[in-house]
This record gives sequence, structure tokens and C-alpha cells, in this order.
Amino acid sequence: MDMVLERLTALETKVRETLAELEDARRGREALQAQIRTLQADLRSREEEIATLLAEREREKAEVARLRAERDEVRARVEGLLSEIGRLEATVQGAAV
Repeated sequence: MDMVLERLTALETKVRETLAELEDARRGREALQAQIRTLQADLRSREEEIATLLAEREREKAEVARLRAERDEVRARVEGLLSEIGRLEATVQGAAV
């Protein structure tokens, strides 16, 4: 009978150890799941930031294109005015002679 009690006690000890290990594993899994949720939220945040930056880049590209077109237009006007000034100077100098 003592042998049976000893074996039952040993078995009970092993069951308790196994349950403790299961509880540790459950806590570890919950911690990992929380970490995964945190990382997923961080990933979503970074994806949103990337989308915002890409949209901003597209707006800036459009603005640069608009400014280049405006610069080219101003350059063409200035060149036209310089040509007109050159013609007027030639006319004035021709009339003065």
C-alpha cells in the first residue's frame, strides 16, 4: 500500500509540474500574441506613414512640374521682351543716325 501511495504522490507531483509548465507556456503565448498585436499596429502605422509620404511626393512632383512650366513660360516672356528691347534699341539708334 505504501508503494501505491508513493507512486500516486509522484504522479501527483508530475501532474502539478506539467500543469505549471502548461501555465508558463500559456503566459508565454499570451505575451507573444500581445507582442504580435503591437508589431502589427506598428506595421499598420508605418504603412499609413508610407502612403502619406508617397502622396506627398506625388504632390511635390506635380508642384515641381508646375513650377518648371511656369519658369519656362517666364523665360520665354523675358526672351521675347529682350528681343523687343533689342528691336526698339535698333530702331532708336537707326532713327538717331
